[in-house]
Amino acid sequence: MIKTHPTELMLRAFAADELPLPLAVGVSAHCELCPECAAQVQTLEAELANQLLAPVAPDQGLPAGLDAMLAEILQQPVATVAELAQQVRPASELRVAGQSYRLPRVLARHHAPKWRHVGAIRQHSLPLDEMGARASLLHIEAGGRIPEHTHKGYELTLLLAGNMQEGDICYQAGDFIWRDASHAHSPHTPDGCLCYTVQDAPVHFTKGLSRLLNGISHRLY
Repeated sequence: MIKTHPTELMLRAFAADELPLPLAVGVSAHCELCPECAAQVQTLEAELANQLLAPVAPDQGLPAGLDAMLAEILQQPVATVAELAQQVRPASELRVAGQSYRLPRVLARHHAPKWRHVGAIRQHSLPLDEMGARASLLHIEAGGRIPEHTHKGYELTLLLAGNMQEGDICYQAGDFIWRDASHAHSPHTPDGCLCYTVQDAPVHFTKGLSRLLNGISHRLY
């Protein structure tokens, strides 16, 4: 059962297309795994559509910019059937460390990552940077642990498969875990996991030899 979800404010921003691309991808992937949030987004989108299309007085005309936006939409080229087929049927199986994972549709094109491998941890940076936020795929083998750290900004971890333990809480696939400078944690995985992560600033390691990495932590996110 999914324990953690995006806030209503974040879902509303997603429905209004106001999130940075890496966060929007994370929310979209979460909604594919979480029927509850998917239904909430549909409701929010319907509310926004009703506001946009609400009748206006004859002397008011269309909202500013709406007529130009509609004209631009109507000028977009129409995709062929073959092009649409390629868009909806990308390869979506990701294999790593002897495991096979099915990716959410929004991440399906990233099914062949080039991993950076350190110990039990594999990381692949995704080409989704926007507004200072960076996205990655993160794979941790069974029994692996990330050294204790906090954050100079925020960190989203969307668990795509497997499990992750923090204290007494065991997160499962679909959990949308938000952390910031108020959190210090050292997540580990009993059985292995695949995650989608977003950060807008380097992590700061707080214990042991891992603190030596703080000088180059800007290269690790």
